[in-house]
Amino acid sequence: MKMKPECLVCLLNQMLRVGRTLECDDEIVARIVKNSAESVGGLDMEMTPPEAAARLYSEVSRMVGKKDLYTDQKKKSIRKAETMLPFVRERISASDNPLDAALRASAAGNVLDLAAEAEFEIENEIETIFEAEFHPDDKGKFIRRLHSSKRLVVLGDNAGEHCFDKVMIEVFSEMFPRLEIYYFVRGTPIINDVILDEARQIGMDKTAKLINSGVDTPGFLYERACTKAREIYDSADLILSKGMGNFECMDGNGDHRVYFLFKVKCSVVAERIKADIGDLVCMKAG
Repeated sequence: MKMKPECLVCLLNQMLRVGRTLECDDEIVARIVKNSAESVGGLDMEMTPPEAAARLYSEVSRMVGKKDLYTDQKKKSIRKAETMLPFVRERISASDNPLDAALRASAAGNVLDLAAEAEFEIENEIETIFEAEFHPDDKGKFIRRLHSSKRLVVLGDNAGEHCFDKVMIEVFSEMFPRLEIYYFVRGTPIINDVILDEARQIGMDKTAKLINSGVDTPGFLYERACTKAREIYDSADLILSKGMGNFECMDGNGDHRVYFLFKVKCSVVAERIKADIGDLVCMKAG
């Protein structure tokens, strides 16, 4: 998905938000925004939004001398997510369709996004997710594909969200014990996306085969992935792509193995898929 003019404004707002989140003084925040404004002016509109974001966030990292800008916020998101897992597991266990319920739980975690245009509360999402409607809703098609798949790749997104992904993967593994499941994380800290250490922290490496994708953008770009990640990706029967950043990078690639699972938090994405901000999406690529 290529950038729209609205993406430029969103990127600048994100840079302002970073400065405030890091509790920088006004002088530093102004420098961050001014420097970002200059960079935004030179961006190629053919880029995906995550490619553009990666450039700006790396510049801010250098300015403030901090590689992982949102490390504290990610820890808070993980702690918050973990408090909700008993309720989520209970609802999945009581469901007549645990695979559908597991996908719903994973989708709920996608609200833990520190770069989105719109913000939602995870507590509210969890309370309603098991009855909520999806637009579009290809969960049934994905589940049918699961029955015949031998290798599944899940493209992770945000820290905290990955706790709900782990619960989903546990359900998949229980129901399809012969299914090989790989979980991809980012190759370097970027916004609040999950990286290797955070995935290991919750035991994801014991639930799925954990893969450092090598990707340095807040969305999976095949050409930026390491050789091992590409080989696994190419060999997968089914791919579940979590979050808007992955969608923005992979939209239009025509890969019918891919299903997108996320909450719409951006007007540009909403317009692209003819949905509303706040809608839950499970959508087959193609």
